[in-house]
Amino acid sequence: MPPRATTLVDPRFPAELRRLRQARGLSLRQLAAVVSHGKSLIHQLEAGQTKPTVDVAVRLDDALQANGGLAALVVEAPQSGDRLAYVTAHRGRVDRATVDALAGLLSGYRRLEDAIGAGVITRPVRDHLETVTDLLRDAPDDVRHRMVDLAGQWAQFAGWLSIAQGQERAATAWNARALQWAEEAGNSDLVATVLSFQGYQAECRHELPTMIRLSQEARRDKSANAALRAYCAGQEARGLAMAGAEPTVVTNRLFEASDLSAQAAEEPLSPWGYWYTPSFFAIQQGSVLRHLGATDSRANDRAVELLTAGVAGVNEEAGNAEWHGHNLIHLAVAQAQAGDAAASRETLAAADSIAVSTASHHLARKVSEAVRLLRLSAMP
Repeated sequence: MPPRATTLVDPRFPAELRRLRQARGLSLRQLAAVVSHGKSLIHQLEAGQTKPTVDVAVRLDDALQANGGLAALVVEAPQSGDRLAYVTAHRGRVDRATVDALAGLLSGYRRLEDAIGAGVITRPVRDHLETVTDLLRDAPDDVRHRMVDLAGQWAQFAGWLSIAQGQERAATAWNARALQWAEEAGNSDLVATVLSFQGYQAECRHELPTMIRLSQEARRDKSANAALRAYCAGQEARGLAMAGAEPTVVTNRLFEASDLSAQAAEEPLSPWGYWYTPSFFAIQQGSVLRHLGATDSRANDRAVELLTAGVAGVNEEAGNAEWHGHNLIHLAVAQAQAGDAAASRETLAAADSIAVSTASHHLARKVSEAVRLLRLSAMP
């Protein structure tokens, strides 16, 4: 396997570096001299032929007076350590330390996606997943079960990244692989998570009966974590609301989701369920009520209240995540339904800013759709 890059670089970096250099009136040679590097390196960076280290990015940012904007496009990649490098070269020697290294690496990528979005990390995650798949084939019997479980987690994350970017085929393939591995590992939490993500895929395609069915199936196993089942009940409620079900049917499902989320406070979360917080569940309930709010002002008022509180409670590090941009769209819709067009425009502008900073075409498209749906004038 080729060596892993130590940085993750936003695809906008080469063009932004060139733009800033030209705006300052500097030649390649002049900029290279300022940052104590060769002209060829600057040329390669602008051509996208090589990746900068974080140190180089910071030096370039300072030299071009970019106020952190250029440096922010380069971050350290999660590191797997010498153990994984060794086992990659000696695949027959997979052990528990290898599984732990891969689990730590995946955790790092999950947190990084919260901060910078899915686009930059998708390729390295898929590259690592190829390694995981190769290691799984050669895993000895005493660690195979743990490797299968971990492979399912990697595939589930790859499926999520694909959903976030609107890559339907890739999301379908990775979610199917994740479900296969999760079932082989007997991991009920992971099975429920993958089924719920398949339900979310169906929502994105506006296939509401499929969304509802998968959400129901995802929470059927009572051994799955209560937080996961709460999420699935809330997702089912949203599907029912979108499909025009009776409000009492929708609210009954919301009550069930609320009861399960309260129960979840007493149970430890799975490693990939760290986002199931009170703020998360407030946002989910608000996203359901904003659909009811199209014809029920009281439901919409409650939606605005829940969504506003939930958005305010999102961890600061996740404030630029693509999924948070979709939360903002829910809030903007509820604000518009409440007659507050100014607040709605401002909220959509914040979502659009996330789409720009993460280079998410999928989120940008959703923002544009919301603007047209709500018939709003130009955003601030």
